Amino acid sequence: MNLKNQVEEFFLKWNGEDNGKVKIAMFGQPGAGKSSLINELVGEKIAQVSAETDATKKTQVVEYNDVVFVDLPGYDTSEYPINAYFTQFEPLQYDLFVCVFSGKIQAADVELFKKLTKCHCQCIVVRNKTDGLYDPEKSSETLRGEIIDDVRNQLGQKVTVIFTSCKKTVPACERGIPALQQAIINSLDEALQDKFLRNVRAYTKKTLEAKKAMAAAAIKKAMVAASANGLNPIIGVDVGIDLKILSNMYKKIRKAFAITDNEIKENVMKNAFVEKVALGLKKESVTEAIRKTMNEKTQKKVARFIPLVGKVATMGMGAGSMYYLGMEYLNNCYKYAAKRLEDEINMRES
Repeated sequence: MNLKNQVEEFFLKWNGEDNGKVKIAMFGQPGAGKSSLINELVGEKIAQVSAETDATKKTQVVEYNDVVFVDLPGYDTSEYPINAYFTQFEPLQYDLFVCVFSGKIQAADVELFKKLTKCHCQCIVVRNKTDGLYDPEKSSETLRGEIIDDVRNQLGQKVTVIFTSCKKTVPACERGIPALQQAIINSLDEALQDKFLRNVRAYTKKTLEAKKAMAAAAIKKAMVAASANGLNPIIGVDVGIDLKILSNMYKKIRKAFAITDNEIKENVMKNAFVEKVALGLKKESVTEAIRKTMNEKTQKKVARFIPLVGKVATMGMGAGSMYYLGMEYLNNCYKYAAKRLEDEINMRES
Protein backbone atom coordinates (compact mmCIF):
# COMPACT_ATOMS: atom_id res chain seq x y z
CA MET A 1 0.00 0.00 0.00
CA ASN A 2 1.46 3.36 -0.99
CA LEU A 3 1.54 6.42 1.25
CA LYS A 4 -1.50 8.03 -0.42
CA ASN A 5 -3.63 4.94 0.20
CA GLN A 6 -2.40 4.79 3.79
CA VAL A 7 -3.47 8.39 4.29
CA GLU A 8 -6.94 7.68 2.89
CA GLU A 9 -7.33 4.58 5.06
CA PHE A 10 -6.21 6.57 8.10
CA PHE A 11 -8.85 9.22 7.47
CA LEU A 12 -11.59 6.66 6.99
CA LYS A 13 -10.77 5.10 10.34
CA TRP A 14 -10.26 8.41 12.13
CA ASN A 15 -13.39 10.11 10.85
CA GLY A 16 -15.46 6.95 10.93
CA GLU A 17 -14.50 5.77 14.40
CA ASP A 18 -18.13 6.24 15.45
CA ASN A 19 -20.35 6.77 12.45
CA GLY A 20 -23.57 7.09 14.42
CA LYS A 21 -24.94 10.60 14.68
CA VAL A 22 -27.03 12.23 17.39
CA LYS A 23 -30.53 12.69 15.98
CA ILE A 24 -32.63 15.42 17.60
CA ALA A 25 -36.17 16.15 16.39
CA MET A 26 -37.67 19.59 17.03
CA PHE A 27 -41.41 20.05 16.90
CA GLY A 28 -43.81 22.90 17.62
CA GLN A 29 -45.91 25.48 15.87
CA PRO A 30 -44.42 27.48 12.95
CA GLY A 31 -42.84 30.69 14.18
CA ALA A 32 -41.81 29.26 17.55
CA GLY A 33 -38.12 29.79 16.67
CA LYS A 34 -36.90 26.21 16.25
CA SER A 35 -34.39 27.10 13.52
CA SER A 36 -33.01 29.99 15.57
CA LEU A 37 -32.52 27.66 18.54
CA ILE A 38 -30.61 25.19 16.37
CA ASN A 39 -28.28 28.00 15.28
CA GLU A 40 -27.80 29.11 18.89
CA LEU A 41 -26.96 25.59 20.07
CA VAL A 42 -24.08 25.16 17.61
CA GLY A 43 -23.06 28.83 17.50
CA GLU A 44 -23.31 29.04 13.73
CA LYS A 45 -26.08 29.80 11.23
CA ILE A 46 -26.77 26.34 9.84
CA ALA A 47 -30.59 26.36 9.81
CA GLN A 48 -32.59 28.65 7.56
CA VAL A 49 -34.67 31.07 9.61
CA SER A 50 -37.90 32.20 7.97
CA ALA A 51 -40.19 35.02 8.95
CA GLU A 52 -43.17 33.20 7.43
CA THR A 53 -45.53 31.73 10.02
CA ASP A 54 -46.28 28.72 7.80
CA ALA A 55 -42.63 27.99 7.01
CA THR A 56 -42.57 24.48 8.51
CA LYS A 57 -44.70 22.59 6.02
CA LYS A 58 -42.09 19.94 5.29
CA THR A 59 -39.35 18.27 7.27
CA GLN A 60 -36.16 20.35 7.43
CA VAL A 61 -33.01 18.32 8.10
CA VAL A 62 -29.98 20.25 9.34
CA GLU A 63 -26.76 18.26 9.70
CA TYR A 64 -23.84 19.65 11.67
CA ASN A 65 -20.87 17.28 11.99
CA ASP A 66 -22.09 14.46 14.27
CA VAL A 67 -25.46 16.01 15.12
CA VAL A 68 -28.58 15.93 12.96
CA PHE A 69 -31.40 18.34 13.81
CA VAL A 70 -34.76 17.57 12.25
CA ASP A 71 -37.42 20.28 12.24
CA LEU A 72 -40.63 18.29 11.94
CA PRO A 73 -43.71 19.71 10.19
CA GLY A 74 -46.89 20.51 12.07
CA TYR A 75 -48.74 17.66 13.74
CA ASP A 76 -52.40 16.91 12.91
CA THR A 77 -52.66 19.07 9.79
CA SER A 78 -54.28 18.43 6.42
CA GLU A 79 -50.87 17.49 4.99
CA TYR A 80 -49.80 15.39 7.99
CA PRO A 81 -52.86 13.95 9.77
CA ILE A 82 -52.65 12.05 13.05
CA ASN A 83 -53.14 8.59 11.58
CA ALA A 84 -50.21 8.98 9.15
CA TYR A 85 -47.79 11.13 11.15
CA PHE A 86 -46.02 8.39 13.12
CA THR A 87 -45.84 6.10 10.13
CA GLN A 88 -44.19 8.75 8.00
CA PHE A 89 -41.68 10.13 10.50
CA GLU A 90 -40.83 6.99 12.52
CA PRO A 91 -40.27 8.60 15.95
CA LEU A 92 -38.17 5.74 17.29
CA GLN A 93 -35.31 6.69 14.93
CA TYR A 94 -34.62 9.87 16.97
CA ASP A 95 -32.57 10.06 20.15
CA LEU A 96 -34.46 13.02 21.57
CA PHE A 97 -37.46 15.25 20.89
CA VAL A 98 -37.56 18.95 21.75
CA CYS A 99 -40.99 20.59 21.94
CA VAL A 100 -40.61 24.33 21.23
CA PHE A 101 -43.39 26.84 21.72
CA SER A 102 -43.84 30.58 22.18
CA GLY A 103 -46.92 32.09 23.75
CA LYS A 104 -49.01 29.16 24.98
CA ILE A 105 -48.34 25.52 24.22
CA GLN A 106 -50.77 24.33 21.56
CA ALA A 107 -53.14 21.35 21.72
CA ALA A 108 -51.43 19.59 18.77
CA ASP A 109 -48.05 19.83 20.51
CA VAL A 110 -49.55 18.51 23.73
CA GLU A 111 -51.05 15.51 21.93
CA LEU A 112 -47.80 14.72 20.11
CA PHE A 113 -45.83 15.04 23.36
CA LYS A 114 -48.15 12.58 25.11
CA LYS A 115 -47.92 10.07 22.25
CA LEU A 116 -44.12 10.29 22.26
CA THR A 117 -43.83 9.71 26.01
CA LYS A 118 -46.15 6.71 25.72
CA CYS A 119 -43.65 5.31 23.21
CA HIS A 120 -40.92 5.92 25.85
CA CYS A 121 -39.29 8.61 23.70
CA GLN A 122 -37.17 11.20 25.50
CA CYS A 123 -38.79 14.62 25.18
CA ILE A 124 -38.03 18.05 26.69
CA VAL A 125 -40.10 21.24 26.63
CA VAL A 126 -38.77 24.68 25.66
CA ARG A 127 -40.59 27.99 25.97
CA ASN A 128 -38.79 30.20 23.47
CA LYS A 129 -38.90 33.99 22.82
CA THR A 130 -38.91 34.86 26.51
CA ASP A 131 -37.48 38.28 25.63
CA GLY A 132 -41.10 39.19 24.82
CA LEU A 133 -42.42 37.89 28.14
CA TYR A 134 -43.73 40.99 29.91
CA ASP A 135 -46.62 42.13 32.06
CA PRO A 136 -46.37 45.44 33.96
CA GLU A 137 -48.37 43.98 36.85
CA LYS A 138 -46.43 40.72 37.20
CA SER A 139 -42.80 39.81 37.83
CA SER A 140 -40.81 37.65 35.46
CA GLU A 141 -40.82 34.83 38.02
CA THR A 142 -44.61 34.97 38.29
CA LEU A 143 -45.06 34.87 34.50
CA ARG A 144 -42.72 31.91 34.18
CA GLY A 145 -44.48 30.14 37.00
CA GLU A 146 -47.83 30.55 35.25
CA ILE A 147 -46.37 29.09 32.03
CA ILE A 148 -44.93 26.10 33.90
CA ASP A 149 -48.27 25.44 35.64
CA ASP A 150 -50.15 25.65 32.33
CA VAL A 151 -47.73 23.26 30.58
CA ARG A 152 -47.86 20.73 33.41
CA ASN A 153 -51.66 20.88 33.55
CA GLN A 154 -51.95 20.27 29.82
CA LEU A 155 -49.31 17.55 29.64
CA GLY A 156 -50.55 15.87 32.79
CA GLN A 157 -47.07 15.45 34.22
CA LYS A 158 -44.45 17.42 36.11
CA VAL A 159 -42.06 18.36 33.32
CA THR A 160 -39.22 20.87 33.44
CA VAL A 161 -39.70 23.84 31.14
CA ILE A 162 -36.53 25.41 29.68
CA PHE A 163 -36.91 29.16 29.02
CA THR A 164 -34.88 30.49 26.09
CA SER A 165 -34.41 33.51 23.85
CA CYS A 166 -32.44 33.90 20.64
CA LYS A 167 -32.16 37.68 20.89
CA LYS A 168 -28.43 38.39 21.06
CA THR A 169 -28.58 41.65 23.00
CA VAL A 170 -27.71 39.75 26.21
CA PRO A 171 -25.23 36.92 26.91
CA ALA A 172 -26.32 33.40 26.04
CA CYS A 173 -26.20 32.35 29.70
CA GLU A 174 -28.98 34.84 30.44
CA ARG A 175 -30.99 33.59 27.49
CA GLY A 176 -31.13 29.95 28.62
CA ILE A 177 -29.00 28.49 25.81
CA PRO A 178 -26.51 26.66 28.10
CA ALA A 179 -29.45 25.37 30.16
CA LEU A 180 -30.97 23.93 26.98
CA GLN A 181 -27.65 22.36 25.99
CA GLN A 182 -27.36 20.73 29.42
CA ALA A 183 -30.97 19.51 29.32
CA ILE A 184 -30.28 17.86 25.97
CA ILE A 185 -27.10 16.24 27.30
CA ASN A 186 -28.92 14.93 30.38
CA SER A 187 -31.63 13.41 28.16
CA LEU A 188 -29.25 11.56 25.84
CA ASP A 189 -27.75 8.13 26.34
CA GLU A 190 -24.26 8.27 27.80
CA ALA A 191 -22.67 7.17 24.52
CA LEU A 192 -24.15 10.20 22.74
CA GLN A 193 -23.54 12.87 25.38
CA ASP A 194 -19.90 13.55 24.51
CA LYS A 195 -20.68 13.50 20.81
CA PHE A 196 -23.32 16.21 21.24
CA LEU A 197 -21.04 18.27 23.50
CA ARG A 198 -18.25 18.17 20.93
CA ASN A 199 -20.51 19.75 18.33
CA VAL A 200 -22.09 22.65 20.19
CA ARG A 201 -20.70 26.02 21.12
CA ALA A 202 -19.33 26.54 24.63
CA TYR A 203 -21.28 29.23 26.46
CA THR A 204 -19.80 28.44 29.90
CA LYS A 205 -16.26 27.95 31.17
CA LYS A 206 -17.14 24.44 32.33
CA THR A 207 -18.24 23.46 28.84
CA LEU A 208 -15.16 25.07 27.31
CA GLU A 209 -12.86 23.05 29.56
CA ALA A 210 -14.73 19.85 28.71
CA LYS A 211 -14.37 20.54 25.00
CA LYS A 212 -10.65 21.20 25.42
CA ALA A 213 -10.18 17.85 27.13
CA MET A 214 -12.13 16.04 24.41
CA ALA A 215 -10.16 17.74 21.64
CA ALA A 216 -6.88 16.71 23.29
CA ALA A 217 -8.10 13.13 23.57
CA ALA A 218 -9.07 13.14 19.89
CA ILE A 219 -5.57 14.24 18.86
CA LYS A 220 -4.02 11.49 20.95
CA LYS A 221 -6.37 8.90 19.51
CA ALA A 222 -5.63 10.05 15.98
CA MET A 223 -1.90 9.63 16.49
CA VAL A 224 -2.36 6.12 17.87
CA ALA A 225 -4.48 5.26 14.84
CA ALA A 226 -1.85 6.69 12.50
CA SER A 227 0.89 4.66 14.11
CA ALA A 228 -1.19 1.48 14.12
CA ASN A 229 -1.63 1.87 10.37
CA GLY A 230 2.09 2.23 9.85
CA LEU A 231 1.58 5.88 8.92
CA ASN A 232 4.60 7.60 10.40
CA PRO A 233 5.31 10.83 8.49
CA ILE A 234 8.52 12.59 9.41
CA ILE A 235 7.68 16.20 10.09
CA GLY A 236 10.47 18.72 9.61
CA VAL A 237 11.69 21.72 7.67
CA ASP A 238 13.46 19.85 4.89
CA VAL A 239 11.53 16.58 4.75
CA GLY A 240 7.95 17.88 4.38
CA ILE A 241 4.61 16.60 5.61
CA ASP A 242 1.35 15.25 4.36
CA LEU A 243 -0.58 18.49 4.73
CA LYS A 244 -3.92 16.76 4.51
CA ILE A 245 -3.45 15.08 7.88
CA LEU A 246 -2.45 18.21 9.76
CA SER A 247 -4.97 20.46 7.99
CA ASN A 248 -7.80 18.06 8.78
CA MET A 249 -6.68 17.89 12.40
CA TYR A 250 -6.70 21.69 12.61
CA LYS A 251 -10.20 21.77 11.12
CA LYS A 252 -11.46 19.28 13.71
CA ILE A 253 -9.99 21.37 16.53
CA ARG A 254 -11.62 24.56 15.22
CA LYS A 255 -14.94 22.75 14.94
CA ALA A 256 -14.65 21.56 18.54
CA PHE A 257 -14.51 25.20 19.67
CA ALA A 258 -17.12 26.34 17.09
CA ILE A 259 -14.62 28.68 15.42
CA THR A 260 -15.74 29.35 11.85
CA ASP A 261 -13.51 30.35 8.95
CA ASN A 262 -15.52 33.55 8.48
CA GLU A 263 -15.12 34.41 12.14
CA ILE A 264 -11.35 34.17 11.82
CA LYS A 265 -11.24 36.28 8.66
CA GLU A 266 -13.42 38.97 10.24
CA ASN A 267 -11.38 39.18 13.43
CA VAL A 268 -7.84 38.59 12.20
CA MET A 269 -6.86 42.21 12.97
CA LYS A 270 -8.85 42.48 16.21
CA ASN A 271 -7.72 39.56 18.34
CA ALA A 272 -4.18 38.55 19.27
CA PHE A 273 -4.99 34.83 19.09
CA VAL A 274 -6.70 34.90 15.71
CA GLU A 275 -3.49 35.06 13.68
CA LYS A 276 -2.30 31.79 15.22
CA VAL A 277 -5.70 30.15 14.76
CA ALA A 278 -5.77 31.31 11.13
CA LEU A 279 -2.66 29.23 10.40
CA GLY A 280 -4.90 26.22 9.92
CA LEU A 281 -6.84 27.70 6.99
CA LYS A 282 -4.35 27.40 4.11
CA LYS A 283 -1.75 24.83 3.15
CA GLU A 284 0.87 27.53 2.74
CA SER A 285 0.31 28.85 6.24
CA VAL A 286 0.33 25.33 7.69
CA THR A 287 3.72 24.78 6.12
CA GLU A 288 4.94 28.10 7.49
CA ALA A 289 3.69 27.12 10.95
CA ILE A 290 5.73 23.93 10.79
CA ARG A 291 8.86 25.79 9.76
CA LYS A 292 8.47 28.24 12.61
CA THR A 293 7.52 25.62 15.18
CA MET A 294 9.81 22.69 14.40
CA ASN A 295 13.10 24.21 15.49
CA GLU A 296 15.77 22.51 17.57
CA LYS A 297 14.15 23.58 20.85
CA THR A 298 10.81 22.19 19.74
CA GLN A 299 12.34 18.83 18.79
CA LYS A 300 13.40 18.40 22.42
CA LYS A 301 9.87 19.26 23.62
CA VAL A 302 8.39 16.77 21.17
CA ALA A 303 10.36 13.92 22.72
CA ARG A 304 8.36 14.35 25.92
CA PHE A 305 5.08 13.78 24.10
CA ILE A 306 5.90 10.47 22.45
CA PRO A 307 5.08 8.31 25.52
CA LEU A 308 1.72 10.10 25.85
CA VAL A 309 0.69 9.21 22.32
CA GLY A 310 0.88 5.45 22.77
CA LYS A 311 3.10 2.45 23.42
CA VAL A 312 3.38 1.39 19.82
CA ALA A 313 6.94 0.39 19.09
CA THR A 314 6.91 1.80 15.56
CA MET A 315 5.95 5.28 16.70
CA GLY A 316 8.71 7.72 16.03
CA MET A 317 9.46 11.42 16.06
CA GLY A 318 7.01 12.07 13.18
CA ALA A 319 3.87 11.08 15.08
CA GLY A 320 5.15 12.79 18.23
CA SER A 321 5.83 15.97 16.29
CA MET A 322 2.36 15.97 14.80
CA TYR A 323 0.88 15.44 18.23
CA TYR A 324 2.84 18.41 19.53
CA LEU A 325 1.68 20.62 16.66
CA GLY A 326 -1.91 19.53 17.28
CA MET A 327 -1.67 20.43 20.96
CA GLU A 328 -0.10 23.81 20.13
CA TYR A 329 -2.96 24.58 17.78
CA LEU A 330 -5.53 23.34 20.29
CA ASN A 331 -4.15 25.70 22.93
CA ASN A 332 -4.32 28.66 20.53
CA CYS A 333 -7.94 27.83 19.65
CA TYR A 334 -8.78 27.42 23.33
CA LYS A 335 -7.33 30.82 24.17
CA TYR A 336 -9.32 32.43 21.36
CA ALA A 337 -12.56 30.69 22.43
CA ALA A 338 -11.94 31.64 26.08
CA LYS A 339 -11.46 35.30 25.12
CA ARG A 340 -14.59 35.20 23.00
CA LEU A 341 -16.55 33.70 25.90
CA GLU A 342 -15.19 36.30 28.32
CA ASP A 343 -16.23 39.11 25.96
CA GLU A 344 -19.73 37.69 25.74
CA ILE A 345 -20.08 37.25 29.50
CA ASN A 346 -18.95 40.86 30.01
CA MET A 347 -21.34 42.11 27.32
CA ARG A 348 -23.59 43.76 29.89
CA GLU A 349 -20.76 45.92 31.22
CA SER A 350 -19.74 47.38 27.87
